Amino acid sequence: MKLVLNFQSTNVINDFIKLSKNDNIEIINAKVEKMFFDSILVGDVNAFIIDNIASYSQKAINFIKSKHPYIPVIVISNNNILNITNADIYLPFEKDIKFCYSLIIKNIISYQTNFYILQKLTHKNINKIEFGQCIYDPNLKTLYYKNKEIKKFSEKAGGILELLSSNYGNLVKKELILKKVWLRTDYFASRSMDVYITNIRKVFKENKINLVIENYSKTGLILK
Repeated sequence: MKLVLNFQSTNVINDFIKLSKNDNIEIINAKVEKMFFDSILVGDVNAFIIDNIASYSQKAINFIKSKHPYIPVIVISNNNILNITNADIYLPFEKDIKFCYSLIIKNIISYQTNFYILQKLTHKNINKIEFGQCIYDPNLKTLYYKNKEIKKFSEKAGGILELLSSNYGNLVKKELILKKVWLRTDYFASRSMDVYITNIRKVFKENKINLVIENYSKTGLILK
């Protein structure tokens, strides 16, 4: 496993490196902006970890997700965490470095396990996703049916439709959708997702689009 750290504390980095040697993990210290962006361009890593909310942090996260959508980005901070979006995992900084390190590794392994299938299932080009007689443009968040514009969706509804349409005919776990669209998996996020899915189904029905979103044992959804 190879990790890129964008940490400011040299002591924390040194402690992480010592701990990583027992786990056969390579840690790259990229605390300087240029080094961090250079590591993003290479992309041959298992996770990017940011603990300093620097002026370029949001730009870097957006760049990572545009280049490597399935490499997890972890933000670690006790301050301004809500101002940083588009990361995959948000963790508070723990003074117990050993515990902090183990928490990071645990989350990376969990992320990789959960998103491996989704990564394999996703087949789309940059501009559009074609499924059935529909086309979904994730950049414009717009659904087309028989070459006619049907609906421009909100950020969350569009995120749901992007995941379901890019995996057309295959099961997508609800947990995956919640993590990617809501960045959390609590009860309230789950209830909110149900409302958005109902609205997407309504769009299909009102426009006589012969598609359904089926719920499988409350664990996953299939668009078919």
